[in-house]
Amino acid sequence: MRSQHFPMPVEEYEIMPWKLGWKYEYWDGNVHITPREQIVMLQVEVKPRLVDARFTLKPVDSSDEARLVDAFIAAFGDTIEYCDWTPEKIASAAQHNIRIFLTGKRGAPLPASRLTMEVHPDTGEARLIGAALLIDQNEECPLLDMLFVIPEWQHQGLGTTLVSAAVNDLYKAGVKTLKSRYALGNEMSRSWHQKFGFVEEPDLFLARLYYHHVYHELWRREQLDDLTKAERQQLMSEVEHWNSRVEELEKIAEEQGMEAVVPLLRSRG
Repeated sequence: MRSQHFPMPVEEYEIMPWKLGWKYEYWDGNVHITPREQIVMLQVEVKPRLVDARFTLKPVDSSDEARLVDAFIAAFGDTIEYCDWTPEKIASAAQHNIRIFLTGKRGAPLPASRLTMEVHPDTGEARLIGAALLIDQNEECPLLDMLFVIPEWQHQGLGTTLVSAAVNDLYKAGVKTLKSRYALGNEMSRSWHQKFGFVEEPDLFLARLYYHHVYHELWRREQLDDLTKAERQQLMSEVEHWNSRVEELEKIAEEQGMEAVVPLLRSRG
């Protein structure tokens, strides 16, 4: 995945649609579209889940390191998290992230972590095709540190199966909540988290982004004069909702401090 830089009249730039998670800038007669560094923090209630029996899952151990790295590269090689990165730099990041997980430097790896293999019918060679890697956050809720599925196996329920199996283990251990995170511009990850039932944590910075995003969409559609009455009403409702949410979170920040409304500050504290 690459950033975009191309010439465009400023009048056209001003009415471009925006995609969440990307920055849109304009100078010297050119549009510049680059990743926005915005992480979304979420949590979901831990309760029993159905696990798709089509997939054979197994726990994760250090002997899986090389296969985990290969699958990580395949899954994240063309995502917003690694936009504009060279293949060599992505491979280095994959090795670093998997090693950090296995050695517990971000938090102790949890036994609930799961992976699954695909066995080649002719050669019998096993290839790792997906993994859900969870870590302990001491007294906080456990975290879904990484979830990845190689492209050939995406959109087949494998990610949901991996996390469901992990959640069932957490449930047996008495855990009540699982946390997760994703880059705002990763549309596939955003969709998956929503479908699984994750709920975003209160985040002032994120609420401001949502507000500006929908405000811009309403403004540009009004400039194009192509809004139906229902569409205008829906967008105006969204603008009002996010404006109210921003004001609410700003008030909390004044009373309790920014950590109360910025999840990343709490997680780093």
